Amino acid sequence: MMATNATVQTGSPPRSAPLLFERLRSRSAQQAGWLTIACIVLAIFSLMPLVALILRGFVETEGGKLVLTFDAIRTVMGQSGYWLAAWNTVVISIGSMVLAAVIGVVLAWCLVRTNVPFARTLEQLATMPIFIPPFVGAFAWVLIGAPRIGLFNLPATGLGLAEPLDIYTYTGIIWTTGIYIAPYVMMIVAAALRNMDPSLEEAAQVSGLSRVRTMLQITLPVVAPSILSGAVLAFVISIGLFGTPVLLGMTKEIYLLTSRIYLELQQFPPSFGIVAVLAIYLMILSVIANLLQSWALRGRSFVTVTGKGFRPRIIHLAAGRYVVAGIIWLYLLLTVIGPIIIIIAAALSTYTWSGKWTWANITFLWQSDDVSATLVNSLLITLIAATAATVLGLAVSWISTRTRMRGRHLLEHVVLLPMSVPSLAFALGVSFFWLWMPWTVYGTIWIIIIGLIGRYVSYSVRTITSSLVQIHPELEESARISGFGWGSTMLRVTLPLVFPAIISSWVMVYSIFISELSMVLPLYTASTRTLSILSFDTWAVGEFSQVAALSFLQLVLGAGVMWVVTLMTKQRQAAAI
Repeated sequence: MMATNATVQTGSPPRSAPLLFERLRSRSAQQAGWLTIACIVLAIFSLMPLVALILRGFVETEGGKLVLTFDAIRTVMGQSGYWLAAWNTVVISIGSMVLAAVIGVVLAWCLVRTNVPFARTLEQLATMPIFIPPFVGAFAWVLIGAPRIGLFNLPATGLGLAEPLDIYTYTGIIWTTGIYIAPYVMMIVAAALRNMDPSLEEAAQVSGLSRVRTMLQITLPVVAPSILSGAVLAFVISIGLFGTPVLLGMTKEIYLLTSRIYLELQQFPPSFGIVAVLAIYLMILSVIANLLQSWALRGRSFVTVTGKGFRPRIIHLAAGRYVVAGIIWLYLLLTVIGPIIIIIAAALSTYTWSGKWTWANITFLWQSDDVSATLVNSLLITLIAATAATVLGLAVSWISTRTRMRGRHLLEHVVLLPMSVPSLAFALGVSFFWLWMPWTVYGTIWIIIIGLIGRYVSYSVRTITSSLVQIHPELEESARISGFGWGSTMLRVTLPLVFPAIISSWVMVYSIFISELSMVLPLYTASTRTLSILSFDTWAVGEFSQVAALSFLQLVLGAGVMWVVTLMTKQRQAAAI
């Protein structure tokens, strides 16, 4: 009888097999549905603006119909002013890239591979320029180095001597841009140096190479991919900046592509075809930079991390470590401490460096209806966009790392496309796309929110994915076996484990959105202005002290929220312990 039962059990499928099959098929159908929805959302947010941008350069509307035309491209290619703007963009962006790469590499090497005092603290402080809006940083340098009113030039002017500094030059633009994007290079190279096997440098020194030659011939070539990645990122950021070249370049008619786009948008009616072609130029420059990076690394091997454990090799600089630390503090003084002090001092002045102090510019921040309206817009746009970008980034990360659906990697490719496109170019694509759509989005805060999400959701995906891949799926599988549904597993297991990455993602995109200028410029209207736009408009009418007050408010909004979030995170971690 037992044998018979055994035969029956092994010869026929369990009674629950059809039910299990139906569940698996239902789960696969649900996953496919979520994948389809995610692809559609990302296509609308990230892909279609790029398609619309390219089409707008070659399409005009005549009689309600779209007509293929090459008038815009002929105009841009036939006028020397546009060629000069393209040349200026290339020259200034390459100069800024080189400066940022040099500063970033030196900072990374000193802070990771030497015994500089308080290296960890200095590294954290050296990343702070990322959180200072480029427009604010450029304005701070206007207060420092502008002719007649610059802080460095006032003593010379009073003595009747030549002014030692003029920030309204090619060199001034390159300097101001380069020092504020150097932390991006530093962070990328520092991570590579920590993962490099020090035995290579030890072997070089045993062979007789000095420390300097070891660094130049061994260390830097090995981390070349990271250096190139940081340099290309710096170049892409440089070509897409708007606030810095406009503040520092237009005074002496040094026009870049972003400056010319701004001027074209001020015409009535704007020539959107020319604007689109100029934006395509920016995209082409970005693509060329990425292709050159791939070509430079093709066929070369940079593998140094093996299964053998190691620690980064620390070079002892003896008394020289204090000199190095002093140089790093000087960099921090120029990029973080000094500009903040100068902005506060200018905000408390009756007018720039008048020597008379007043609270009028500070009280202006809560007495002005313009400031109140733009503050509400900024906070509303930033909070919604940062939250939506983080949620969408979490969804994309989960689909790409926790499912085995065909096409899941397509999400990653689509979401990463806008990363290599300058913000101003992407914003123009957003405006063109939604102008063609039947829904009333243009002219509201929602088009700005959509643009910010589409351009920067990749930042959230990168941050959350790096944390999600470190969590073994068996933790979630155990919860499911214990009877938890998908939602309960997500809320009680997955989200708590990736919560720090989610917070980091939200803070990062928030810090970008609260001061974003390039993305907002083509999308705002009189009723949807943000603080960055108000600061720019105030600068345009010459109210420098009020600009300083607005810049200080932006810094407080950025640093204040990050401080609150950091405090909440520490309290949560302490409670968990």
